[in-house]
Amino acid sequence: MTKPWTGVEWQSPDPKIEIFTKGNASSPDITYCPDPRAGRWANLLSYTFSESVDSLEGSFSFAVEDSGDKEGNTVFDLIPVRSIVKIYEGDLKKPAFVGIIRRCHFESAMTDQGVRRSIVFTGKSIISCISEYTISLDVRIHKVADPTSKRKELTNRLARENMTIEKFMKITWEHFKEVSEEFGISTTGIADIINKFIGGSPGVFVEISGQQKFRYNISHVFYNASNNVIADAWRNILPEPVYEIFSRCNNKGEPRIVARQVPFDPADWRKLDVYGISPLSLVSYALDRDDEEVYTAFMSYIMGSVMSKQFYMGVSQTSNDDIVAHDREKQMIYGFKPLQIDFIGYDRQGNMNDEKKSDLRTELKELNEKMKYWYSRLDEMYSGTITLITDFNQPETNPRVGCRARFLGGEFYIEQAEHSWKYGGTPTIKLTVSRGMNYDLSNGKMMIPMSNVGSKYKELDVTAVGIVGFRPADSVADIVGYKPAKQ
Repeated sequence: MTKPWTGVEWQSPDPKIEIFTKGNASSPDITYCPDPRAGRWANLLSYTFSESVDSLEGSFSFAVEDSGDKEGNTVFDLIPVRSIVKIYEGDLKKPAFVGIIRRCHFESAMTDQGVRRSIVFTGKSIISCISEYTISLDVRIHKVADPTSKRKELTNRLARENMTIEKFMKITWEHFKEVSEEFGISTTGIADIINKFIGGSPGVFVEISGQQKFRYNISHVFYNASNNVIADAWRNILPEPVYEIFSRCNNKGEPRIVARQVPFDPADWRKLDVYGISPLSLVSYALDRDDEEVYTAFMSYIMGSVMSKQFYMGVSQTSNDDIVAHDREKQMIYGFKPLQIDFIGYDRQGNMNDEKKSDLRTELKELNEKMKYWYSRLDEMYSGTITLITDFNQPETNPRVGCRARFLGGEFYIEQAEHSWKYGGTPTIKLTVSRGMNYDLSNGKMMIPMSNVGSKYKELDVTAVGIVGFRPADSVADIVGYKPAKQ
């Protein structure tokens, strides 16, 4: 029998914002912090930043109050757009977010205390410099020839056996840079930022969960006779919801692109980092369970394959097909509601990725079964938001997007993490979560739906035991109790 857990935690939030205006990655030009000894650089009013699994760009903002220097110049004049921003929460060596300013807003008003100037800077994750990397193949531009040759060149480089996500992203990135430089329209400013603040190659700025191989040969018209954005090329070949491409700062404080298959398998689920929600840090939560998103049939096809989309639509409603995966029990309730994934590629005879898979039909059948496992029980799962206090004492325990959260006796998938702080207020992290379910802690398999959710954490008066903070993804430890409070 466990005893009720009580305690007190305290902390003094000390966020720091570094701003790089001159492109020198080793030394910030302006540093905001709460220390009053910092003079005009102590007037940080607020900040927010957000990362999400459905975005490569992220977002951030921060506001400062500034009365200007002796000449009346404010930071509005000192901090231009395209400046790099690093936001720190507790750990002054590892930023929690790295962004690039896209907009500056200045406001001046008369108050009881005199003139008050508020300056707000907003922007995106620095990864947006990569995701928005563009080449223009407009024939009106000097040196630009028919884009057909470049299109064929890239297609040939991608048409190889055992193509992985990592190879695909590396080849497309290098090709975009080569074409840009060849035609003399290289965006050297963006390239300079990427090289200095991120790293100049996918081997540095892309994190791949495993070396997943494509189930088909890649085929796509990558270039058109206008602007071509690399993020569009990536997303066309790595479609939702089978693949995720998003940005976040890793646990080393490095901005990275995460590219991976959505974790269908229980083993992949267990590989995700897991964070526990402490009752002491919990501010609020709101959960839903509904049947708005229910799928009962699961199919995937490849444009260019002899088994066309029409073929799948025809066999998907028969009772004896072995290609489309069905949830017969759910079909009796919701009817035929397909989840269909479209891939851009072409079939090839004797498709083989390993000794156990002999052809493309087998590959797609296996994929459909994984889709059924992952998406057939959404009406049994909980989703919603969890708001908790940002931990400046142990910032490594603050949950990250694309990871797991243990809460209410089950586990959730963190789809978005939004950090916010206002001067004099409590720093918080608002998590958007999904897939709330009971999972086997030893193997990651989905079990029964979470029970008695409404009676747990009633009025935030917690007496249960659970996990606090971060645990390595390969840990098989069960729920072992909360850490001692800091008195």
